[in-house]
Amino acid sequence: MSVEEWLRFNPQPSFTNGLRDRLRVFRFLRKPPAVSALHDRQAALSDTMVATVAFNRPDVIEWQIYLVRRHLAERDGYIVFDNSSNADARLAIADLCQRHHVPYVGLPRNKLYVSASHGLALNWIMRNFVRKVRPQWFGFIDHDIFPTRAFSIRERMQGKSLYGYPRRDTPTPGGWFLWPGFCFFDGSVLRRRMDFAPSGKFHMDAGGGNWPLLYRPADPRQVRFAERKWHRFGAGSSLYDGFFKEIDGWLHVGNASQWKQPQVDRREPLGALLRQAGGADAPDVAFEPI
Repeated sequence: MSVEEWLRFNPQPSFTNGLRDRLRVFRFLRKPPAVSALHDRQAALSDTMVATVAFNRPDVIEWQIYLVRRHLAERDGYIVFDNSSNADARLAIADLCQRHHVPYVGLPRNKLYVSASHGLALNWIMRNFVRKVRPQWFGFIDHDIFPTRAFSIRERMQGKSLYGYPRRDTPTPGGWFLWPGFCFFDGSVLRRRMDFAPSGKFHMDAGGGNWPLLYRPADPRQVRFAERKWHRFGAGSSLYDGFFKEIDGWLHVGNASQWKQPQVDRREPLGALLRQAGGADAPDVAFEPI
């Protein structure tokens, strides 16, 4: 999401609406989970926690579960936090995780929208789960990003405190933040205050709240940035109608939550790439429009 798109979908609230939203945030962060089923994975989660935030797409999560188990060395620390707004989708994702013995936590109902909703979900996970478990390494991935080859977070994090895909699409001079759809941290950063909400002050999308707290003061020698490549699948010129993004071997589709109205049917090229990464045992999952 560009700065212009973020500002359009996340307009600055009035004073009254700002007070309302702060009250919503305060209450939300203190609510217990709607559902929690960890399937005896506490030990693995305390080693390396890989948290995905689901949103209304059981089909996408099913593919991610399969490819994480096939390619990710830290697969046992994978956990689904469900921020879905659709009740049927929540039931389907919870059932999927139950059948595959994947740790699942249903978040409280989130009344914010788009980036603000995602940032609030991440802050809830930090407050109510990560800081209690205190894993040696932890990180966040979006629900529409998939490992396509062997990958180890611990190997990538060797000698580093921060690792992920950097976003610099901000008018803030020198500003950057790790995209919360692919970001990982050494457990030592839990001594710091963190904020994954969008930053209105610095004009940054979800994750930008960490710029003044964690990223701006970070020692550059402790940061590793992921590399980006592009897969063309159509004639369009954007991430949504012509390309898929590859980040250090993870395929990112983008817009699976459909915050932006889809203009192109991407199901066929996406399915082909995921089946190629999944091998002979890849799941027979039909995608909804994406």
